[in-house]
Amino acid sequence: MTKNLSIAMDQMDLRFLQLRSPTALAIRNMAHSMEKRGQLTPIVLVGEEKPYILIDGFKRYWAAQSLGLESLKAILIDVDLTKAKSMMYLMNRTVRLSFIQEAMLIRELVDQDGLKQTEVAELLEHHKSWVNRRLMIIRRLAPEILEDLRLELLPPGAVAVLARVALCNQGDFSAAIQRHGLCLKEIHMLTDIWCKTKEPAKKQFLLRSPKEALALVNEEQTGLSALQKIRKILLVFKKRLNTPFQDLDSNVQLKSCLTQIKSEIYAIEQTLEER
Repeated sequence: MTKNLSIAMDQMDLRFLQLRSPTALAIRNMAHSMEKRGQLTPIVLVGEEKPYILIDGFKRYWAAQSLGLESLKAILIDVDLTKAKSMMYLMNRTVRLSFIQEAMLIRELVDQDGLKQTEVAELLEHHKSWVNRRLMIIRRLAPEILEDLRLELLPPGAVAVLARVALCNQGDFSAAIQRHGLCLKEIHMLTDIWCKTKEPAKKQFLLRSPKEALALVNEEQTGLSALQKIRKILLVFKKRLNTPFQDLDSNVQLKSCLTQIKSEIYAIEQTLEER
């Protein structure tokens, strides 16, 4: 059962805002559209009495606020809150919720509504593994990280990466990422190094100067790559060296090359040991 109505701005319950919080850019774009063409699509509400709960149309709501509008066109749907939450996802599949919004919705359905993961999967029309992965990751994230992700202060792809870091360190990690403007690739590398590092001083250096730390690692990896190439060449020359030569000069030249390669390998090894 549905009902069309005009709803005053102060007669809406925004309890689900954290599950569907739009970005500032999205709100500005919507405000521009509404100012030019008016409200094209009604917002969606649920509830038996005012204030009705907003489940779809958060961009339109904030855009209307910025434009100073007093009311919005709305559709009132008669469903329970659990069904309403699932509709928040199903009604936005074409524009897609972010990973963190999906995870927050799933956690709400499991922890607040008491649904099993299989029930959530059926409700949201996904496989249980899709539900399980999002629930597992969000439960490994500190509240401040969830807020940073919701506000898009961190790259969307950083969700699963930061979940690998201990809860007590995630806040410092987020601060370092934002302060130094790290891209997703750098975040992946920094997290890999952090998880392998045991010494507290080195961990502090990683967060204090992440770009410098990553540069040192890249330099070291480049050196190791060069060393591996030289060793491969050395094996080829060694194999050829064991092949009999009728030409004595060829043998001498080959031995000279081998000596030079060995010398270069030794120099690289010494450089790596001094770091």
